[in-house]
Parts: sequence; C-alpha cells; structure tokens
Amino acid sequence: MAAPADFLPAVRDLARAAGHRVMELLKDPLVKSRKADRSLVTNADHAANDILRSGLRRLFPTHGLLSEETGREGPAGSEWQWLIDPLDGTRAYARGEPGFSVMVGLLEGGRPALGVVYDPLTDRLYEAVRGGGAFLFTGKTRGSLRVSGRDRWTEMPVITSSGFPEPLRRRLEGTLGVAFLNPINSVGVKVGYLARQEADLYINHHPVHYWDTAGPLVVLEEAGGRMTQWDGSPLTYNLDGIPAHAQATLATNGRRHQDLVDHLRGTTLDHPVSA
Repeated sequence: MAAPADFLPAVRDLARAAGHRVMELLKDPLVKSRKADRSLVTNADHAANDILRSGLRRLFPTHGLLSEETGREGPAGSEWQWLIDPLDGTRAYARGEPGFSVMVGLLEGGRPALGVVYDPLTDRLYEAVRGGGAFLFTGKTRGSLRVSGRDRWTEMPVITSSGFPEPLRRRLEGTLGVAFLNPINSVGVKVGYLARQEADLYINHHPVHYWDTAGPLVVLEEAGGRMTQWDGSPLTYNLDGIPAHAQATLATNGRRHQDLVDHLRGTTLDHPVSA
C-alpha cells in the first residue's frame, strides 16, 4: 500500500521544476493582475501552478487537490488531498526580493502528512514526511534539519512578515527582550529560518490559508518545532468550508511555545486572511 514517503521523490521534482520556471520568468517583464480579493497574481504564479497541478493529477489521479490559483478538483472524498501554493510570497517575487517559495502539502485523512518547500532563489528545498524527519537539500547535498534548543527569550530571534504591527513589535521587545530579524515574506521561507536555527519564533499577524501551512507544518514538526493558532489550538484542515485558518499562526522551536501563547493572549488583530 502506498505511503507518503513513496510520493516524495516525484513531488520534489515537481517543486523544483515549478521553482525553476518561476526563476526563468523573473528575467522577463512580469504580467501582473489582481484577483477578486485584490491580492497580486503574476504569470509566474500561473506557470508554477500548471506544472504542479498537471503533474500531481497525472501521477495521483485518485487523489484530491486544492490549489490557491485554481481551487479544488479531483475526488473530494479521497483519503489523500494535495494542497499547493505555487508561488508563496508573490509580492516579494514581483519586486525581485527574497521571500518567495513553491509549497506542496499532502493531507492524509485530513492531517498534514508530507511537506515540500522549495526556495528557488537560494536553491534550498525542505522536505519531510510525518514520522520520517525533516531534511534540507542545498543543491544536491541533503542534510537533516533540527530546530535549536534555545529557551531564553533574549537568545531567541523572531522572524515575521513585512507589515508586522510596529506597536506589537515594540511591546514584545520591551516585555520579553526578544530581537527581531529583518522581515521576509513566505510562510515556507520563514519556517526554513526556524528549521535552520536562524530564528526560534515566527509570529504571524494575520490568518492564512490551508495551502500556506500544510507543507511547512510537516517540515517544522519533523524538525522538532511547533506550529499552532494564536490560542495554542492545533491547525485543522476542513476542506468542506473556507480553506483558511480562523486565527493567525505561531511557530516556534517548541521550547517556549505555550509561554508565547500565554503572553499574546488578549492581543487583538484586525487583519483579515492574507493571500
């Protein structure tokens, strides 16, 4: 019987192919437009989506699929459901800045079971299968990933997205003594910071969609970290409703996760779901 580990080589190849196409298109004038929710989309988003979508549908015709760009297709009742964000961090990509990635996640019975995140700008590919550990390809070199063991706030760097509320940043600096790294876009890229031990806390300031977290969640948890909603509750994936988490997310190396949840309790955020 097939298992997520059996799918990994093919998904790795698809993510790389999509990332390489994204980088090719970055050399040409981008075709930009706005979706119905006013979020930015480019021809690179669509090109990467075509590679991932067609490849997954060809390889796994009995599986379901949910893409940011083309919605849901395939058998809705399948035990296996692929969640893809063909270009996470489109705004950074369109500006030619770091902070974009290709992300693929697989749900098994509604639970994330496989994750692949490819950062084509740095040629870093993160991958994990539940129960099998997390790994990083830098070029052709594959190494294991493990979050840091740091547990003192002053020694735990924080990574955020651009647009993080300045009042909240100042509050956390003053009360916890944490240091913020330069913000960067893409959930997958920021989770990579934690998995590589370059950051220990990732505080999101708005809810995100399922395709933003399914892949990175597996990578982070298999590297020893945690990702939850702001109130500490698990991330769940109900594909019959709106494909977005109800709250903003927190990701950490796991050492002070509940402490961070407790510290942020009562903080109000007015930001809607972000694409």
